[in-house]
Amino acid sequence: MSAYLPWWITAISLSFVTLGFYLFIKAPLGVSGSWARVVMWKNDKLLDEAAMPFQQQPKLFEDALMAATIQEFGEQAVTEFMHERHKSKPVAPPQQVVEPAARTHWTAHMVFLLTLILGGALGAYLKGDAGMQMNLGLGTVHTDLFGAGFASIMTLFIGGILVGFGTQLGGGCTSGHGLSGVSRLVPASLIAMAAFFGAAVIFSMAIHYLK
Repeated sequence: MSAYLPWWITAISLSFVTLGFYLFIKAPLGVSGSWARVVMWKNDKLLDEAAMPFQQQPKLFEDALMAATIQEFGEQAVTEFMHERHKSKPVAPPQQVVEPAARTHWTAHMVFLLTLILGGALGAYLKGDAGMQMNLGLGTVHTDLFGAGFASIMTLFIGGILVGFGTQLGGGCTSGHGLSGVSRLVPASLIAMAAFFGAAVIFSMAIHYLK
């Protein structure tokens, strides 16, 4: 009997997770992105404080955008653009106030990360592993290569740094690119997943021969 759930159950479950995340969070699913939001919660607080005046006065946000545009392109270029725009459209459309996009609070991302842990425990329970025990080991392969002492801890620490750097450099992890990006056929996500799994195959084969 296989120790894993059938592939079609996990595929349907992951699709529900991805769609549910988008419906509730209003953003593509990404575990590394959620983790970054939780870790940098103070930055969220500063951004919320900075955005408060614009949310209370949406017209102020539009004025700030115009000021930033003039600073970037110059007043003459902006004036000429607006003149040409109104010249080609004699009847001015009704002005719409531009409002800043709503940001999801970091606590929503923390809840998502916690439910990943609870979901794993619930899955093990429903599968009949009620007597399961927490296991902090990474298996015999990891122990054979790096031992079980300080060297093992350092490999996890350095590996975590490399994963964090890689996800920020690549704009996402296997959940963001694999579930959200590939499902929408985003070219960058397709390339990223090819690199992820290609590297995984190469290093898995290398570890197999190093054992």
